[in-house]
Amino acid sequence: MSGCGCGQSPIVIGGCRPTGAARLPVEVLCPGSTPCRHCETTPLRDSAAYRVAATADSTDPTPYYTIANTHAALDPVVARTILNGGTGTFPADDGTHNGQHTWLAGVVHIDPTSLCGDPTSLTISASVHVHNDGPDAACRLYGRFALWNGTTPIRTDLLGPPNLPAGGDDNGVIPPTTVSLADVLAGRVVVELNLETGNDDACRVGPKQWTVDSFVLTVQASAPGRGRSFLRTTCRNCDGVITCTADTLDGSTPYAPVPPVVPVASCQDGCSTTRPPCISTDLGNAITRGSDGCLYAPDTPALDPSPCNAARNTAGGLLVPGVELMGIAPGGNISLERSVDIDVTEMPGCPEGWRIGARLTPVSAFLNAERQHANLLAETGTDVPIPESDIVLPEAGVYHIDSDVRYALGTATGGSGYIIGWLRDETTDTLLTSFTQIAAINAAGQEHQGGTTHIMTEYTATSGPRTVRLHLMFVLSGGRITDAEAGGTDSNGATRMRFLKVRD
Repeated sequence: MSGCGCGQSPIVIGGCRPTGAARLPVEVLCPGSTPCRHCETTPLRDSAAYRVAATADSTDPTPYYTIANTHAALDPVVARTILNGGTGTFPADDGTHNGQHTWLAGVVHIDPTSLCGDPTSLTISASVHVHNDGPDAACRLYGRFALWNGTTPIRTDLLGPPNLPAGGDDNGVIPPTTVSLADVLAGRVVVELNLETGNDDACRVGPKQWTVDSFVLTVQASAPGRGRSFLRTTCRNCDGVITCTADTLDGSTPYAPVPPVVPVASCQDGCSTTRPPCISTDLGNAITRGSDGCLYAPDTPALDPSPCNAARNTAGGLLVPGVELMGIAPGGNISLERSVDIDVTEMPGCPEGWRIGARLTPVSAFLNAERQHANLLAETGTDVPIPESDIVLPEAGVYHIDSDVRYALGTATGGSGYIIGWLRDETTDTLLTSFTQIAAINAAGQEHQGGTTHIMTEYTATSGPRTVRLHLMFVLSGGRITDAEAGGTDSNGATRMRFLKVRD
């Protein structure tokens, strides 16, 4: 069996269709022969990030106390249970402390044998769920979920919403943060969680207990050629010219590899080669492997004689049922598993045609908040909405939403305070994100700063349209602040809002 003029058509692994609308390349006729095409599949490995086995071991939280005279360490046994993904309780204070907080800390450890290649850094993220058991409400922003490197906090995400009532829930998130591999191996990287468990004279609230669960720690690393294995299928015509190339995970599922890409054969530890598919020896199997290693199908496929089989052999070739593509209504399916709705209508008897519909039309938008900064200092401690930031989610679905928040913060004589921001669904009065620290200042003398901070979340809208708006607040914690403003556009940057629908 030769690659040209053999009178057979090799099976195209993966369909060799880079996009859904692409057609197979036009075959070139060899002199005195029938059309032919030769395809070969090569196993490769890319550089996508991979998961590293990691744990967080309970440790003394004393080095991470940042609230003077109002701290207590959580029982180490309870802290260990929480850090292992279990459920634990932060007990309420006995009422003798003002603003009492209780703390836990966990040192991040990794399994060095799960590293592939020679990464120099890791990406760490974490999440946790907290529930206010009461009997009292929390005071303002009542805790923090943080990541430390030694004695330096590298992520300090405050827990909110403010004044969480008894029975309320919140989810703390440490976004993906890059740290040095050497610091992790040295035991310097620590996850810290503290919650207000005592009185607070400023809010006139009493003690409260917390239930904490669902702690998840995720550590990832990446190295050239140490990512995911995939298959690259390349098809050539009789002259050896490449007619199409397709990357897949298993010969059919499309995949976009993360560069750089290397042959599997050049990989070292942690890499594996992909074996070629075997050929069934069943008598009914008409597929064969040629001398060139390719898989071949017979010239004339055997057709089932069933009266409901609509495929026919004709003088012009194999005739199959026609397909008519039909559109569907937006928002017809909301699910974590599917992002395309398929509707197939079966006709009675032995149909000659079927009606199949599919839709994948994600919506998106981008907005600059063309306004002056909101004067947050004039409304210290108050929720300040930014109507010029409004974006409208037009229909039901799951959306990726993010915002760039421009700010300015300063003191002429010395002081401390911070700006926080959050996103809210104004249509249903639903909080999209936990409170994010936009900027913070703690200066003994004159200091001014300005910049842009990012807020990002994924949100499921069960109906549309929905209006999403940015909210801001300035919190004074000491001294005198002379400038606190955000949410607008200045000569150095702008407040922006974006959304992209990622699935129905």
